[in-house]
Amino acid sequence: MASPQQKAFCVLEFAKTNSVVTVQLAFRRRFGINAPCPKNIRRWFRQFQESGCLCKGKISGRPRVSEEQVARIRAAFERSPRKSTNRASRELAIPQSTVWRVLTVRLHFKPYRLQLVQALTNDDKRKLMEFCDSMLEMMEDETFISRLIFSDEASFHLSGTVNCHNMRIWGTEHPHETVEHERDSPKVNVFCAVSQDKVYGPFSLNLQADSHDSFFNKMEHCPIGT
Repeated sequence: MASPQQKAFCVLEFAKTNSVVTVQLAFRRRFGINAPCPKNIRRWFRQFQESGCLCKGKISGRPRVSEEQVARIRAAFERSPRKSTNRASRELAIPQSTVWRVLTVRLHFKPYRLQLVQALTNDDKRKLMEFCDSMLEMMEDETFISRLIFSDEASFHLSGTVNCHNMRIWGTEHPHETVEHERDSPKVNVFCAVSQDKVYGPFSLNLQADSHDSFFNKMEHCPIGT
């Protein structure tokens, strides 16, 4: 007979993976005993969805999470998907753990994390293919690798408008949202290059303060040719 702790483990794992097999594997690793059958795992999950409890027998009184609370939580996150569970807890006067449990178990919402990526057009893809083809041709020259230098730069924005670590978008489906890039926000650029046997830089460039002449002057003194 499974203990309340083991039942709770199965319910939480099933809410995350929606896979009975995955739950059973995780259960064996965690407790070192035979896992519950799929029927019991689904029954415990359904019972928790309906009553918010894994206790035996008829539950007296109101359920721990009322339908009204579930509806309020759903409305709050449909209205503002980027709202944190802590903020929702304060606004709705519902414990943060309850908000999280309702979102993941009852409403099947998932927290999607923003990821900074570079937008690519169809023309960019063509250019990438042409670059790869030309690189393959040049690599036929045995001296090419020793003369090859890779360089790149990164911009570190000081505004902190997008915090990918803390930003989450709640929803039942992937939102596929994009974030507008603030091109002229205060930032520091860092340039670096690397060859077969040497690293050049890194060089910090404050492009808001530096003029174009100053920028090119710094790049001319970059000892790539030595």
